[in-house]
Amino acid sequence: MRHVTLTISLALGLAAAGAQLASATPFEPATIPDSAQAAGHLDVDALRKTQIFAGVGGQAAIDAALNDAPAEMQPVVRMLAQSARGVSFWYGADHGAVYLETRDGRALSQLLGKLPVKPTRTVDGVSTYAITAHGSPHFVAVFGDTLVLADADASLETSLHVLAGKAGNLAGSKQLPMSTRQGVFVLVTLGDNMLGAIQKHAHSKVLQLGLRSVAIDVSESGGMLVANARAEMRSADAVQKARSILDGLRALASLSDEPAAGALVDGITVTSNGLSIDVVARLPVSQIIPMIQAHHGHHKQMMDKHRAKDKAKAKSKDSDDDND
Repeated sequence: MRHVTLTISLALGLAAAGAQLASATPFEPATIPDSAQAAGHLDVDALRKTQIFAGVGGQAAIDAALNDAPAEMQPVVRMLAQSARGVSFWYGADHGAVYLETRDGRALSQLLGKLPVKPTRTVDGVSTYAITAHGSPHFVAVFGDTLVLADADASLETSLHVLAGKAGNLAGSKQLPMSTRQGVFVLVTLGDNMLGAIQKHAHSKVLQLGLRSVAIDVSESGGMLVANARAEMRSADAVQKARSILDGLRALASLSDEPAAGALVDGITVTSNGLSIDVVARLPVSQIIPMIQAHHGHHKQMMDKHRAKDKAKAKSKDSDDDND
């Protein structure tokens, strides 16, 4: 899973920088294999129209972040950033893939010529390639206007079969819970098998409960950021335990002197119906933006410290070499 996480991080970073605006690029279950145990989507077109995106710096912040990319990769990264519309990912038992949806399939094909890729084989008439990133092999192909990146040759093949309509997909399936709310720009859904694997290593008491599925979506409307989480539990006892834990966490947060904690508690509601638990958080964008800016400021300080240390080590090494 570490490899596909790296692939997701790369694609999300590129997609968040998309420069043109469109109405939306919502999640398409028909593009995800029916064997997926987890799936997610970032609607870049919808995100870029939100107040929260503009409030944290918008395109200027993205441009600054792209400046940190390796010099040899910047032309490629910026070309992808100009046409990105959305990112979807799926993960199965051992492997998965990421789809980077763009506006320019021709540019994607040209992009492969600028990357250190090696041709591998053809799947459903689509050429596939291998590329090494951070010491790990990844696999890539262009299907129409979508760049497909996978952590295994088999998951790339599965993705291409699904995109070509030659394999089963999640459209109309109940295997993973889906969100149909309007304006959603982030969606993550986890099924029974994936949650079972997570629960084996989880330290969180909530995750250790009998979870059957979880779906999370985030949207913005009327100056409010709205996050919805629905969990399907295995038993009524698990529902009660989960509610008790969540209510306890809310009570604990309400005792905090931090204004942000108070705002968070006031904006959260927890309800249950049968074996389902719904958690809804509504927070004003005007309160969230300072939190994000503070986090980014702290992150930048830490990165600057690391860079300063690396420069000092390099300078010290050069000095030692000169003395020798």
